[in-house]
Amino acid sequence: MLRRAGLFGVVPLVAIAVAVFAWYRLSDTGRDWRYRDALAGFCQGLVPEAESAVLTGHETGALGRDEHIADDALRWERCAVADLSLTIGDVADTLNNTGSPGAFFTRLHRGSDELPVALGGGREGYTDLRNTAVVLTCANRPASVLVSAASQETLADPAEAHQVARLVIAIAVRAARHYGCDARSGGPVPPVSRPAGETAPENVGGTCAGIPVATAVDRGEVNWIKRTDGGGNAPVEECVLGKTVAFSAAAYHFQANYGPYAQRLRTTWYDGGHGGGGYGVKADSGLEPRGAWATARCPGHTARALFLVDATEYAAPTKSFLRAGLRAFAGHAVARHGCTDLRLPR
Repeated sequence: MLRRAGLFGVVPLVAIAVAVFAWYRLSDTGRDWRYRDALAGFCQGLVPEAESAVLTGHETGALGRDEHIADDALRWERCAVADLSLTIGDVADTLNNTGSPGAFFTRLHRGSDELPVALGGGREGYTDLRNTAVVLTCANRPASVLVSAASQETLADPAEAHQVARLVIAIAVRAARHYGCDARSGGPVPPVSRPAGETAPENVGGTCAGIPVATAVDRGEVNWIKRTDGGGNAPVEECVLGKTVAFSAAAYHFQANYGPYAQRLRTTWYDGGHGGGGYGVKADSGLEPRGAWATARCPGHTARALFLVDATEYAAPTKSFLRAGLRAFAGHAVARHGCTDLRLPR
């Protein structure tokens, strides 16, 4: 009788356990619980549920590669959410770019045909509909928290870019707390605007303001430009001058880089030969046959901002045009960002 009573007591418990397991595995609520459980130990706990679930649908299978990298100079994470490859780092202003494949700075290469547009909301960030990033400057030490999300394909529209921006910013806020970075996160994320396309050279303004485009037009090098309005505070800004031959081809790339994005370019390792070499651009400004660069000191970063102009194979640059173009591009960028000590090539 005792054995039979015990059996009758066990059967309901087993049934309840099976029912609970089935609910956990099959119900929508159970799926959400599993997703929340997975996030607790994923990417150092830096990925928030609400902002990520918009992209993953609460599916744990949409959470991918999870790796923590730490050495004396840098703590950073790389992981995947949906089709986004995330790079999250605590970046000291003295960090150098090793140039190694898969290294932190290497993963910040944009590789997009669209121009970067500022995220707004009083923060330093951008999207080009393929890459989205935000930089939070640490007030308590010379460093920044940087979060970058690279999509495998161009995002469908600005609405999707806005969702990605909200995720990146939410991760950055968590990462700042995680890394002990006293940073201001900014306000709500405004709607993301679509990067502008090619327009007539007469529409010089925004990030192309002041560049002597007419000179390049007269020489037959340029018949279109691409620019953004230059509003907001993007860590990368661009202006492109180009022409249409059998296809649209860029002739000149102008680019401004701030904070970690300037560090990425200014501290690249170069081989001096015979065991020599070092990090970075040799001077704060310079002029070469097909390009020029300038630097300035900008608020929030001890690393100097870097301004570049590069001529492609579709241009025949003169030193005077490179100097004048860079002077105008960098001068307007410095004025917008409140920078000082602009050093231009002689």
